[in-house]
Amino acid sequence: IASWGHGDNSQVSQRPAGTGYTAIAAGLGHSVALRADGSIVSWGDDSFGLVSKTPAGTGYTAVAAGGVHSHALRADGSIVSWGLDGHGLMSDTPAGTGYTAVAAGSYHSVALRADGSIVSWGGDECGPVSETPAGTGYTAVAAGGEHNLALRADGSIVSWGNDGEGQVSQTPAGSGYTAVAAGAYHSVALRADGSIVSWGYDGYDQVSQTPTDTGYTAVAVGAYNNLALRADGSIVSWGWDVYDQMSDTPAGTEYTAIAAGYGHSVALKADPVPLPASTEPPDAPVDVVVPVVAVEVARRFWAARQRRQVRRR
Repeated sequence: IASWGHGDNSQVSQRPAGTGYTAIAAGLGHSVALRADGSIVSWGDDSFGLVSKTPAGTGYTAVAAGGVHSHALRADGSIVSWGLDGHGLMSDTPAGTGYTAVAAGSYHSVALRADGSIVSWGGDECGPVSETPAGTGYTAVAAGGEHNLALRADGSIVSWGNDGEGQVSQTPAGSGYTAVAAGAYHSVALRADGSIVSWGYDGYDQVSQTPTDTGYTAVAVGAYNNLALRADGSIVSWGWDVYDQMSDTPAGTEYTAIAAGYGHSVALKADPVPLPASTEPPDAPVDVVVPVVAVEVARRFWAARQRRQVRRR
């Protein structure tokens, strides 16, 4: 795991060492990671038990981090929550199984069911819960400050909640989108051709500086900054840089996943690949070359010896 940006709660310096992590999430001042065995580790701000109340055990398949709360998805599709229980963030977590994705906003959360329907809970100022779209056929969800996004099976996007900065009304039309991410007052989507579109609040150029090329495979959104992962495993950042979220973005091409919180970012690096064993053939036997002179000397020695033996007879 790599991390950079705002570190007032050790959300950068306390990142876990070692390898074998498969997923990451970043919240207001904390982060969460999933290990290959399905266990969870959290670090950073522990004000509401965001770290100390991290569930033990294995068998988890996904994690999400919000403003003051975190979620994890179990293998059976049930959701576990920890952190602050204001606005029912914990107590209103939907029961049952069959959930396939979960996302956490500032003070609300969204989950996707196996049938493609959506459920939301938590703080409902500006309608991020009460305006949740009905129906099925959704394939992904994202939660922002007070607004949410969902991706339909045809790759079209639906948004609801706070529209104070056009984060709902400016949602791009059409289909062919493959991923969505939401920030405080803006959103980002990835097209099938690997290009990126952003809309909503642009106070830190998080919309106007959106890269215009293609070849991106993932996007992540913080409060006012964005990240994108290129096909070659490199990371590009744009928007708010007050905590060096942009200028400290790591170089290199070994990254496989990205996540952005309020003022810090997290990335997952590919585990080091051991060098392959040598494929060179074993050393061939060395031919012993006997000098011609030595051969001639030996021939004469044995010939003389044979002549002496004949004279003796």
